Amino acid sequence: MAEMWTTVPASVRPLFVAAGWRPGRTVALSPALRANHPATAILAEFGGLTVGQTGAGEECAKSDVAFRELSPDDLVLGVWDKLLQTQLVGIADVHHAHAELYVDSSGRCFTASVVDDGFSFEGATFGEAIERLLLGRRSRPMLRPDQNTVRHYGEEIRIDDPRVYQYR
Repeated sequence: MAEMWTTVPASVRPLFVAAGWRPGRTVALSPALRANHPATAILAEFGGLTVGQTGAGEECAKSDVAFRELSPDDLVLGVWDKLLQTQLVGIADVHHAHAELYVDSSGRCFTASVVDDGFSFEGATFGEAIERLLLGRRSRPMLRPDQNTVRHYGEEIRIDDPRVYQYR
């Protein structure tokens, strides 16, 4: 089951290997993590690694991803857990810690900006999300019910824009 949550796409596997990852790698985890949450498998295999580097990417800047268990952020968890009707767990700092990577109980991945209140859908799976981050592919912005627009990649995006991830 853990393999399902930790599959690394071939396109970014060399970046993981260069960071010190190898198949079967395992690190000790906080006892606070729930055994059946995808974050547990991801952090057990990748915890402590910093993968990739910032720079020009395919559609936007590439990110580095520093895997670690994040302290619960009440703003993120208090709002987005409820809106998504799931349990989010922070698993990494992204882009020199300008954002944080979260995984939900079904394995979907999201980023929360630490610079503003932006929140984005990165992928339906860890593999999709990590490829998007490390190769510089754009995420999909998300809006709270109290928002009609959001700034994403320097552009104002309206709630009816097809690039917005519809979570409801």
